Amino acid sequence: MLTVFKPVAEKPLKPLASLLKTVNPNVISLLGLVFPTIFFVLVLRHLYVWALIVFVFNGVDLLDGMVARMTNRVTTFGGFLDSTIDRYADFAALSALSFAGIVSWDIVAPLIMFSYLISYMRTRIEYMAKGKVTASVGIMERTERLVGIFIALLLFALFPHTMLFGHNLAAAVFFILTVLSGITVAQRFRFAYQKL
Repeated sequence: MLTVFKPVAEKPLKPLASLLKTVNPNVISLLGLVFPTIFFVLVLRHLYVWALIVFVFNGVDLLDGMVARMTNRVTTFGGFLDSTIDRYADFAALSALSFAGIVSWDIVAPLIMFSYLISYMRTRIEYMAKGKVTASVGIMERTERLVGIFIALLLFALFPHTMLFGHNLAAAVFFILTVLSGITVAQRFRFAYQKL
């Protein structure tokens, strides 16, 4: 859903992408390991404001593709590397709140599973359709999930003792993300059934 706003998000990053034209896009992709790791550590140390600031820098994930397109260095391996690092970043961001004791594993574990299934299903559908379809269907893609994680931690940082149905606000947001992710898996399954 929010993927349609990608061009808007890329606009303010264009000057930075221009500065990085001489850098190999794969090197920029590897930065995708740094910020999620720092976020993970900060959340575990309960430094939520710093964690939220660092989380915003996940936007550098857009830079590698921008630089690659700008310099005609788009490669299949680059896409593979970026996608692989995204999976690491997803796990670091989602599991951080559970390891920190903010959201219980019984909510986080299904969300991680659905997150990986959503990504896997898109890749598999597009591969089996031999590139004839784009399977970015469903209400919960990676961008929505990242926004949800940010909102969950922000709400917990602002209102740590506010409860909703016996859970803190971060857990409530994660529960919503889990439900929407499950719906997205069903939507992609239906899409695959119709298109393959």
